[in-house]
Amino acid sequence: MPSAAIPFPTSSAPGLYAEGGGRLINVYSEKLPDGRIKRSRVPGLREAVVLDGYSGYRGSIYVNGVWLVAMTDWLFAVTYAGGVYNATLLGSLPGEGPVFFARNNKTPTPDIVCVAESTAYELTTSGAPQSYSDPNVGSPNAVTYLRSYFVFSYGDARMRTTGNNTTSINSLDTAFAESNPDGLLRPIALGGDLYACGPQTIEIWRVDPNNDVGFPFSYLDTIPRGIAGQQAIAGYEDGWSNTLIFVGDDGVVYLMQGYTPRAISTPSVAAAIEALPDKSTIRCSVYMHEGHAIWTMTSPDWTWCYDLSTGEWFERKSHLMQTWRCAGALKAFDRWMAGDVASGTLYEIDPDYHMEGDDPLTATIVSATVSPFPNRAVASQINLDILAGVGMAPGADPIQTKPKCSISWSKDGGVRWSFPVLREIGRQGEYRRRVEVNRLGLMSNHGMQVRVDVSDPVPFMLFGGEVVAEARG
Repeated sequence: MPSAAIPFPTSSAPGLYAEGGGRLINVYSEKLPDGRIKRSRVPGLREAVVLDGYSGYRGSIYVNGVWLVAMTDWLFAVTYAGGVYNATLLGSLPGEGPVFFARNNKTPTPDIVCVAESTAYELTTSGAPQSYSDPNVGSPNAVTYLRSYFVFSYGDARMRTTGNNTTSINSLDTAFAESNPDGLLRPIALGGDLYACGPQTIEIWRVDPNNDVGFPFSYLDTIPRGIAGQQAIAGYEDGWSNTLIFVGDDGVVYLMQGYTPRAISTPSVAAAIEALPDKSTIRCSVYMHEGHAIWTMTSPDWTWCYDLSTGEWFERKSHLMQTWRCAGALKAFDRWMAGDVASGTLYEIDPDYHMEGDDPLTATIVSATVSPFPNRAVASQINLDILAGVGMAPGADPIQTKPKCSISWSKDGGVRWSFPVLREIGRQGEYRRRVEVNRLGLMSNHGMQVRVDVSDPVPFMLFGGEVVAEARG
């Protein structure tokens, strides 16, 4: 009986109707040297610190072995020693909006500053936040650090810098981003360049050694595209790939190539952004995972992820949520850490942990359509090429010792789905385990889609699959 390969996607493309190209939820793809495509579960979230009674991760910075974390109304210092994390409450940091941090290179103790809801603070790794000591700071909306200078931005398009490796400010050290009278949302430092990001344009500035007095940067160029919101840009973070990716004011996702933005959003991604009533709610972050540089984009309704290493997109959802629970991530303690948007939990992003805290991390793969159009066909069997023998001994019984996958199918373009059937994917050492479903019945000329779900906390990889079917008139 003839068979047809199941078109499992390499990039998530839900579509609105039966034109969808399949979905990857909590799953990313990778091309192997032998030409096969591996679809793997995303890394899990291992609890590092639970801050009972606190919630709402707002931002963080890593300084000299201490992770400073802003939660709603409070600032914490997190340390790591002997495999144990410890958190200390430092003091009040009022508000629940994003907090922008920066540090300079002063040795042995750098200056640390932050901006939270138009108020600037000076920080240490052991004491409570203090109001900024120089009144010339005014009411900035964000801060960064570049070439020995703290740079503050303001809603009226001003930028103001400190002195060289100090927190003191001369009010004359001020410039305006004036390519477009759109104000500023935030400054970003990347390489030797300062990106002055506004809602309609991004200006590029660079340190000018000839500027002995006044603002130390000189204007270079203007990108005729702004950012959708203060948090709609990422890629400048330490430990990532030094590639800026942002959601533009036009709802398109752009990757910076030099000073030229290149559109990378797919129709499905663009449609998700377009449907948002308020695009300024988008927040972006990054993390690294086994050589994959992942850029994430989260709204109140969804989370999309772009794999810079492959150019593919996938979706991410936490248990009983429509979005990924992490509001941001950064590299600290030689690993990637993340904060929960709703709870007081801080996590390690861990590829060897196949859950999110105590919640399941469900990997979902939905194929595009296997179509016999214009004919109908009788499907006798589905065969899946899944990494077998992944059971753990010892392990939690049965979810780790006898792990299973759930398989369902649709015969009408994804409108209705069969009752899921469970199949074992192999106890420890069962590397020849076959994963198949028989007697699926008649499929219409709309064809068939196949869905695979795995929530058991074991390694999961799908390489491909086939439908065995015989055409009918």
